Amino acid sequence: MSAEPFVITVLAGVNGAGKSSVGGAHLEQNGGDYYNPDVVARSAREASPSLIAQEANAYAWNRGRALLEAAIAGRRDFTFETTLGDETITKLLIEAARKGATLNLWYAGLSSVELHIKRVAARVKKGGHRIPEPDIRNRWVSSHLNLIRLLPHVTTLRVYDNSVERDPHKGEAPEPKLVLSVTNGAIDFPGRDEVKDTPDWAKPIVVAAFKILPQA
Repeated sequence: MSAEPFVITVLAGVNGAGKSSVGGAHLEQNGGDYYNPDVVARSAREASPSLIAQEANAYAWNRGRALLEAAIAGRRDFTFETTLGDETITKLLIEAARKGATLNLWYAGLSSVELHIKRVAARVKKGGHRIPEPDIRNRWVSSHLNLIRLLPHVTTLRVYDNSVERDPHKGEAPEPKLVLSVTNGAIDFPGRDEVKDTPDWAKPIVVAAFKILPQA
């Protein structure tokens, strides 16, 4: 008897990228929910005001890791949000794919690390939680590299550039631009002649995809 299939869905991107607005909107449209460490960290601090932000973030990250490990072990569907900035989550996702999971990943990125820092600062002013600037700078590098590591293992991948600012007076969210689409393990956007139009931050990812994956 074949093993029960399961699906791991990932909403990824460095802090401030707007991954919730990109992937979260897709999930909500389809009636889904997901593990959001930002929400868990905020709830933890509300429940225990003595917790500092770093402790709350660590608690939320560890809880998410444990849930992912349990989902892989039990071959259960699981959806979660991550910066994809560390090796632990990346290795677990590769393990899941090797065990037969369908790995669906939505990734949001911005044109520069400075824009990530700016967006996080704006979020803090509205009551969001602070992320140390060195962490954002480190994740800007490691998250992109980990996404490339996952390319051979994804079933579905959508990479968006979320850099464009909308009118803040109207409260509009940034408009994401699709820069890479992989379906059933094959690239269906962009075409090779369109790679030159890819935003600079995403070019290493798109170029790597063409080296690793077939075209649809």
